[in-house]
Amino acid sequence: MVRSAVSGCAVVALASVAFTGVAPASASDAPRAEPRVTVTPASVKQKAAVTVRVVNVPKTCRAVQAKSDAFAKPVMLAKKTKPLMYTGQAAVKANAAPGSHQVVVGGIGCGKWVAKGTFTVPAAPNSKVVKGTVTSKAGLFVRRQPTSNSPATGTYRYRQTIALVCKKAGQPVAGNRTWYRVNVPKGWVTARYVKAQGFVPNCK
Repeated sequence: MVRSAVSGCAVVALASVAFTGVAPASASDAPRAEPRVTVTPASVKQKAAVTVRVVNVPKTCRAVQAKSDAFAKPVMLAKKTKPLMYTGQAAVKANAAPGSHQVVVGGIGCGKWVAKGTFTVPAAPNSKVVKGTVTSKAGLFVRRQPTSNSPATGTYRYRQTIALVCKKAGQPVAGNRTWYRVNVPKGWVTARYVKAQGFVPNCK
């Protein structure tokens, strides 16, 4: 009888196959990491640009593209090495809506996969701040809602200059239904006791 020598490691491997019917998994059998997208900066103004990066792209990809409803046009991403990634810059539309936008990245020639990232377009500040002067000698409450029954969020003093964001109709105060929205503190003040120094637009 001829006996072949078997190392201890081989014995363990063979035993594993014998008891489970499956050979031990190798490193190559580990699941591949999913493609991952990052968009920088995370918050960007209209007509600016963002940088899109994606890692863990399948090696068979011939090209990688990023698109978003806020982009002026889809962008082909360039392949980089050390570390391996695809990256590119995309222009944000001048009329991109304020809020969160999704970026969808997909590959050409490497199967049906997509990866997603997000970025935010902040609301544009008012191009012109309209100032107003408090005319009540007793001062003026800032209300949470455009009604004198709403809780106060702060106060203004007599003759204080304040910034008026917009206006809307609310509870009448001495026959005046107009209320101005203010940001510091956030809330509403009745127009009955504020003298606006310009045209205040309607709240949207």
